[in-house]
Amino acid sequence: MSDQLKTKVDKILEENLYMTISVASKGGEPWIANLYYVYDGDYNFYWYSPKDSLHSQRIKENPTVALAIFNSTAIGDDVDAVYVKAKAVEITDKKELVKGMVLYAKKMIKTKFANKANADKFIKQYGDFQGLSKLRMYKAVPEKFWKPAPVEMFNEKFVDSRVEVKMK
Repeated sequence: MSDQLKTKVDKILEENLYMTISVASKGGEPWIANLYYVYDGDYNFYWYSPKDSLHSQRIKENPTVALAIFNSTAIGDDVDAVYVKAKAVEITDKKELVKGMVLYAKKMIKTKFANKANADKFIKQYGDFQGLSKLRMYKAVPEKFWKPAPVEMFNEKFVDSRVEVKMK
């Protein structure tokens, strides 16, 4: 069962473009944002955002985040999702920054958001995520993954629950 769940998680991560990130201030004030994401072979998630955005500011205060990835157009039995608890950080290391940008460029080409020339140009512009720039790239290192558990019913109503998925 565990391999089947891992395969389903991989499929969801590969097929979707956006994730919802949930952040909170040190005092617990919540915020969410939808972000175009990429991920690496270790299931680290990368995205970029304005450094002054509320979710970016909250990550500085409290690096614990929750991610939700799902196809919002799915209906009925096709509805599936991945939930992740992670630690998020602003990427400051140039090597890690370029790694995230390369992953981004590959996804941009695959999803026809950019052609190869534009993707190559994107990678070379790593300075747009450093110094005085308004943008930063972020990385979320996962701690746990979950998927929806098999459907349960109570008095003809759906009962939502999760099952943990070991990804490594």
